[in-house]
Amino acid sequence: MTTFFIPGPLPGLNEMIAAAKGCGGRGRRYAATKARWTQTCALHALAAGLKPHSLARARFAFRWVEEHRRRNPDNVAAGGRKLIFDGLVTAKILPNDGWKEIAGWDDTFEVGDRPGVHVTVEAVEVAR
Repeated sequence: MTTFFIPGPLPGLNEMIAAAKGCGGRGRRYAATKARWTQTCALHALAAGLKPHSLARARFAFRWVEEHRRRNPDNVAAGGRKLIFDGLVTAKILPNDGWKEIAGWDDTFEVGDRPGVHVTVEAVEVAR
């Protein structure tokens, strides 16, 4: 089991949708935001000691820390979770982020002085 922290706040679903609608609907801001955060998530996972090809399947626990309660929990988690999973695939820690690789997740939320997300990754044995 490995835990790592990604400083944030990460973009929520509403921020990602707004970025996709920008630039006349061409999504350039969305692409740039997604690329930057996907790479950030990948680097934090690698810095925590997760190795490429180290997980075939995993279960996740996300502890989301927000500065205040202005964003809804579903907005916070939906946008951030996508970026984290894509980051793990980009870092080649997970081969993909589909049904075979993601066993499930749990989300908890709190308010604190250091916004971001604590991600706990637990390898799950792959049934043969």
